[in-house]
Amino acid sequence: MKRTLEKRIILFSFLILFLTILVSAGLDIIGFRKDYINALFLRSQSLSASMKGSIEKVLNLGLDIRDIAGISEKCRELVDGNPDIAYCIITDLDGNILYLSDPKFQNLAIRGASRSYTSNPTVQINLVGKDPAFYDTVTIVKTADGKPTAQVHIGFEESIISAKVKGMILRSVFLLLVFLLFSFSLVVIFMKKSIIQPVSVLLKGVKQISEGGFDVRIQEVPVYEFNELAKNINVMSAYLKNRDEEIRKNYQELERTHSELHSSYLKLEHLSHELEKSEELYKSLMEDASDAIVVVGEDESVKMVNKMAEEFFGYSARELVGLPLTKMLLLLNIENIPKIHKIFKDASKGLHIAEEMQIVKKGGALVVSRLHASSIESGNDRLVQAIFRDVTKEREIMMNLEKSAADLVRLNKMKDSFLGLASHELKTPLTVIMGYAELITTDMADKVDHTVLEMVGNISSAAMRLDNIIKDMVDVSMIDEKRLQLKIDDVHVNQLVRDAVKELAFFFSMRKQKLTLQLDESIPTIKGDMFRLVQLFSNVLGNAIKFTPDGGEITVTTSAKYLLRSKQSADSVQGQSIVNIGKEHHLYVEIAVADTGIGIDREDQVRIFDKFYEAGNIEEHSTGKVAFKAKGAGLGLSIAKGIVDMHGGEIWVESPGYNSDSGSGSIFHILLPLNPLVGDSSLDYMNLLH
Repeated sequence: MKRTLEKRIILFSFLILFLTILVSAGLDIIGFRKDYINALFLRSQSLSASMKGSIEKVLNLGLDIRDIAGISEKCRELVDGNPDIAYCIITDLDGNILYLSDPKFQNLAIRGASRSYTSNPTVQINLVGKDPAFYDTVTIVKTADGKPTAQVHIGFEESIISAKVKGMILRSVFLLLVFLLFSFSLVVIFMKKSIIQPVSVLLKGVKQISEGGFDVRIQEVPVYEFNELAKNINVMSAYLKNRDEEIRKNYQELERTHSELHSSYLKLEHLSHELEKSEELYKSLMEDASDAIVVVGEDESVKMVNKMAEEFFGYSARELVGLPLTKMLLLLNIENIPKIHKIFKDASKGLHIAEEMQIVKKGGALVVSRLHASSIESGNDRLVQAIFRDVTKEREIMMNLEKSAADLVRLNKMKDSFLGLASHELKTPLTVIMGYAELITTDMADKVDHTVLEMVGNISSAAMRLDNIIKDMVDVSMIDEKRLQLKIDDVHVNQLVRDAVKELAFFFSMRKQKLTLQLDESIPTIKGDMFRLVQLFSNVLGNAIKFTPDGGEITVTTSAKYLLRSKQSADSVQGQSIVNIGKEHHLYVEIAVADTGIGIDREDQVRIFDKFYEAGNIEEHSTGKVAFKAKGAGLGLSIAKGIVDMHGGEIWVESPGYNSDSGSGSIFHILLPLNPLVGDSSLDYMNLLH
């Protein structure tokens, strides 16, 4: 293939070059011949005009042309001075020779012109004579009065042109061969380097790939088109390799499938032997089933009932088998018989129907039953199998559960109402108590006994603590009722952390706990309520202090994260817009509070944010705001979650579990969006792992 292509290209290139140069040389020779002839014609005409002028000057003196001496010598001088000119002859108008340059042209048949090359009446060019032939230029000589009196014949031999053309042909042939050899060599070199070699490389690579060498990669070739072809062949090779691997896998899968089909065939053959036993087995299972089963035929008559059906309905099989379906339903005193009749029709079409109904057993007992109707085939017959299950006790339990759920909802509403009412009702007397206590301890301190003053101070401390609890209750109530208003402003998260830490610095010192801040200074500001965010972070940080033993460590980290947010539906609650930022990546600021405390059980990690919920054993809790395992009202983390939700963020906790001895620790994660819309929101929690 390679040699054939190479020979064809070389032969084609040779023919093209040869024909091109040959045609060019031929056109040059034709042009040269024509130009040479025209040049001789012009020279002949010029010499004829010169001779004519000389003769006419003498004729103007009144002499006859036959009396003029020296014309023959003048003709010889003209011929000798122009080697290409063969003769110069002066004739009369009849063609009789009067003067000539050489006597050997005495018999030249000037009047026998075989061809004429011009139609000018004063100057004519004719082809005269044979072997040799001459181009004869004829110029009319006129007397002083303008009458023609003689003719000047200047001629050159036709063979001169042939000789010149022959020399031109020899030179052209020589140049043709030299240029052809040089051009052909360049073409061959270019062809070998730019075509044959790349084609050979491609052919070699393709041959290896065709033989199964899909790992072969064709190296880069210098020609762009062939290089692109090589790249595509490499891509094809990789694709073929993948296809080959897929075919191998498919072949293996086909073998495996064939083996499975063979096994299935054997199993099917075995099942065919067991098919007869299946009917007996079905009858046996039907008889021993714990539910009442009734089989209805295509003619809507009862074909079969099991023992449980006899017990469930109170009628024997002899009383039920053969009855029309409608009559059996009437016998059982079932309400809305057309609906039940339609269920059996739909089931006969292949649908699986479930319906609950009341049945009156023989003897008058009322039973709640759940009907499951489905289609079965027995040979060419399509039957309907109806399973009746006694759900009387289940219905009673379900009704009790629904009643209990309604009671729980009512109690929860009462709890929320009580929470709001109690917080507002306690706030006024508590304010009075705190006011009088402050008045006694400040303005009337010198009038009161020291013991009484100390007791009033304890009352003031207890009242302040109770006031904090009431404030938390008010916040929880406002959050639940969607009445908590946020004052949105630019918030520096790192500064927020520092402010909250500064407020709790005394408690860190009191508990001898180490606080580590790892704050990313590059995080941007966010939109939020500074006061509520400080309250949120203080609650989370206070929780970490309470459940971390003395000497423990608490680490606070801030960072920015891009998270995928699930698209939420737009809504509005009391004029506030629900966060709806679409399902795409958005920038969030994360605050992580990690401690080395006692940890949190996995079942408590979700419920810990519920109102009044306290994780762990309540009996182990101590009193005090930040004392180890201090007992609180269970509102701090609930308020924190409500504030986070209102900012369109998320809060959750991670902990390996509760362990008071080793201190498994926990990490609270707080995510706040860069620029939320105020309102309710929920993150796609599974996407937080991305």
